Amino acid sequence: MTAKREKQEEDVSSHRRSQHTLFDDRFSQMLPGDIWAHLAAQQIDPVLWATGGEFGYEDGFELFEDVGHLYELQLARLEFATIGDDKELFRRRAAYFKRVAGKLTDHVAFSSVKGKGQIGHSNQYLTHWFYPYKGKFHGQMVRALINFAGAREGDIVLDPFGGSGTTAVESALAGCDSVLVDINPALCTIAYIKHKCIFLPIDEVEQCVKLAYAPKYFQEFTSILGRKTKRFKIEGEHTSEQILSDFWEEFPSGIVKAMPYEVRNFLLLVFLHALSDKTYLCQTKKDKPLFEFFVQNLKDYIATIRGTNEVVRRCGIRRRKADVLCCSALNLPLEDGTVSCIVTSPPYSIAIDYVRNDLHMLEYLGVDASLLREHMVGLRGGGRKLVMYEDDMHRSLQEMARVVRDGGWVFIVLGDVVVNGKRTNFAQKILQWAPSVGFKEGFLIKRPILGGYARLRYEQIIFLRR
Repeated sequence: MTAKREKQEEDVSSHRRSQHTLFDDRFSQMLPGDIWAHLAAQQIDPVLWATGGEFGYEDGFELFEDVGHLYELQLARLEFATIGDDKELFRRRAAYFKRVAGKLTDHVAFSSVKGKGQIGHSNQYLTHWFYPYKGKFHGQMVRALINFAGAREGDIVLDPFGGSGTTAVESALAGCDSVLVDINPALCTIAYIKHKCIFLPIDEVEQCVKLAYAPKYFQEFTSILGRKTKRFKIEGEHTSEQILSDFWEEFPSGIVKAMPYEVRNFLLLVFLHALSDKTYLCQTKKDKPLFEFFVQNLKDYIATIRGTNEVVRRCGIRRRKADVLCCSALNLPLEDGTVSCIVTSPPYSIAIDYVRNDLHMLEYLGVDASLLREHMVGLRGGGRKLVMYEDDMHRSLQEMARVVRDGGWVFIVLGDVVVNGKRTNFAQKILQWAPSVGFKEGFLIKRPILGGYARLRYEQIIFLRR
C-alpha cells in the first residue's frame, strides 16, 4: 500500500471521529432545513467541513443546493478525502459538489439531462430513468461511494445484486469498468441496455427510428404478447448478450429485427417501459392505451439519448466495459481479489415481492417467474424465508470479501424493513460477520427514507474495508 493511500485512510478515520464530535445521531433524523439551520447557528461552513477545513465557498467550492441530509454531507466529505487533492479529477468526479475551484462539476452536466421522476441531482438523470424498476438506489450516492473507494480509470467496480444497472451507469461515468451480477435475466437485460444507451449515437437512432413507423414497431412488439415460451434459464451462468440473442432469435422478422443490434435493444427497452406504465397506471387518471405510452416514451427516450450524447462528448466520457452476468451472488464467477470495490443494494425481497412487481416484464421476456422465485435471495424458503435470507446474506458477504482486492471497499445499502411486524436490523449483523470473513474495518452511515413508507424508515450505508 502506498504512503499516500495510507495517509488517505488515516484521514478518513480522523474525519469519521470528527463527525461524531460535530454531529450526533439525532441529526440523521432532522429535516434538511433543520440541519442547515443548526450549521448556521454554530457558524459552521458545510463546504469547509466537507473539505476537511481546506476550502470554503470563497475558494470557489460549492455544494449542490439540495444537499441537506447528514448522510449527503458525510459522503461529500468522504469523497473529498480520497480524491480532493487533485482538483481537476475531483471536479470531473464529484457527486455532491456543484463547483470545485470556481468551475462547474461534471455532475451538473449529468443531472441536467433530466428523466421522469427526477429529484434534484440525485437520481433519474441520463439513462437512469430508463425502465421504472422499483427499489433502485440513487446514482449520485453510488458515484460518491466509487469516489471514496479511490477507483480509477480501468478499475473494476462490482455490483453482485445488479438490479437495473445503476452501478454500471455510474461506473462508466467515473471511467471505470464494471461487472454486474443478478439472478433475474430480465433485469440483466435492462441493465445491459441502459449502460449501452449512454454511448448509443443519436445519429444512428434517428437514422433507423422514425416516429411515422411507430405503429409498425408497436405491432411487431405486441405480436409476441401472451406467448408462454420459457426462453431463459435461471440455473447456471449466462451473459446478457446470450439472453438477448435468445430473445431476438424468436422475435418475428420485420423492421425492428432488421435494425442494428443496439438500436433494436433500445426499442425493446422503450416497449418494456410502456408495458410497465400501462400495468401500474391502469385504472388511474393517467391510464391510456399501451400504444400511446409507447410513442410518448419513444419520444422521451430519443430526447434523453440526444442530451446524453452531448454531455458525454462535452465531458470527455469514454466508452467503458460492463459485463452483466445472469447468475447467483452466492457463487460469484470472479477470481479472488479481482475487483477494486463493490457497491450494491441487496434485494428487500423479504418485504417487497420483486417477482410480482415485474411480472408483466418477466412474462413478456419469457422468464419462468415461479422458478425465479425459488432462486431469488429473500423470496426463496417459504416459511423459512427470513432464516434463509440471513444465511444468503452471510454467504454473499463471504463472496464479496473473496473477490474484492486487499484494501478495497465494499459498500452495502440495506434498509430496516419490517417483517411479520418486526423491524429487521441486518446491517448490524453484517458488521458482526465482517471480521470473520476478512474485513478489517466497518462502519455505518444512516440514510433516512422520506415519504412515509411504513415498512422502510432508514437505509444503512455499510462501509467495509478488506
